Amino acid sequence: MQINLDLTELERIIGVKSPGDSFFVKKIASLENATENDIAVVLDRGDNSVFSDIEVEKIKNSKAGIIIAPQKMVEDKRFLVVPNSLDAYSKIISFVNKKNSQQRSKNCFIDQSAQVHESVIVGEYSVISNNAEINQNTIIDSNVFIGRNVCIGKNVKVYSGARILDGSIIGDNCIIYANAVIGSDGFGYAVTKTGAKKVPQIGIVQIGSDVEIGACATIDRATFDKTIIGDGCKIDNMVHIAHNVIIGPHTIILAQTGIAGSVKIGFGCQIGGQVAIRDHIKIGNGAKIVSKSGILKNVLPNETVAGIPALPFSKWKRSSTIFALLPEYLKKFESKSIKSNFWSNLVGKVFKK
Repeated sequence: MQINLDLTELERIIGVKSPGDSFFVKKIASLENATENDIAVVLDRGDNSVFSDIEVEKIKNSKAGIIIAPQKMVEDKRFLVVPNSLDAYSKIISFVNKKNSQQRSKNCFIDQSAQVHESVIVGEYSVISNNAEINQNTIIDSNVFIGRNVCIGKNVKVYSGARILDGSIIGDNCIIYANAVIGSDGFGYAVTKTGAKKVPQIGIVQIGSDVEIGACATIDRATFDKTIIGDGCKIDNMVHIAHNVIIGPHTIILAQTGIAGSVKIGFGCQIGGQVAIRDHIKIGNGAKIVSKSGILKNVLPNETVAGIPALPFSKWKRSSTIFALLPEYLKKFESKSIKSNFWSNLVGKVFKK
């Protein structure tokens, strides 16, 4: 990524002292691809990966002019030592994105009744409807639609094509990726003798702070009250969250998961990709759901489940073992010599402790 920053400016952005001499940084790049005019970052993901032999070898072989890292790890390399390299990296990218963003486009539409802070950037052909409120340092990309009475907090980034519909509330420091739809009608119908009749959806969506909503994700408004996404949640691309769902803080949901109406998900849950969760289910704090699982009943706090229908993980592993052994035991069963011992052999092998 092209950043074109002097080292002294980088020092100011990330709040640490530079090596001392002047240096103009053209790009921020990987250790493998950085040149002598670039800066590279060693990301510590909390698993001591920065101290691994592989990572140290990458640093030794890197041609980067400066390396951002939590400590100087290799001699004869120029380091910019920071307390947290991921935080420093994020600050640089945020600064560059802000710097490269255009100011408010002449081709955007902002209703006269909307309250849009002077620091807000609005891209080409975006629409901000009546009585919307957008706070400091938020960036609205091109072709974004923001409905009536929407409230968006500080330092929010809304990517191109996103739709934030009437009454939705977005907290501070959120990221909403391209073509996400927040506040569409819930899929609510009453079945009658003359067919399905739509139930008006008059609630809203409320999203906390530090939340990320992936590209093409959809979050439906509640029937009467609120669909709620708690602080710190991370929602991957193409996730669907139906009306009246409540998701606790710091829960992570991977791509293509579908959550039906009125589900309650606790604090700090981890939900894999392509999970299907039926309506009115409760998922306890800290629960983990393995990818491609089908959740048909409540999940206990701190429980890990897998399969369709989902079972506690230990039972799912045992069931999978049984299923994998069935062809082998079928062949043995067809042999008359051990036909009488088939079930005793199967039960003994699978359930032996």
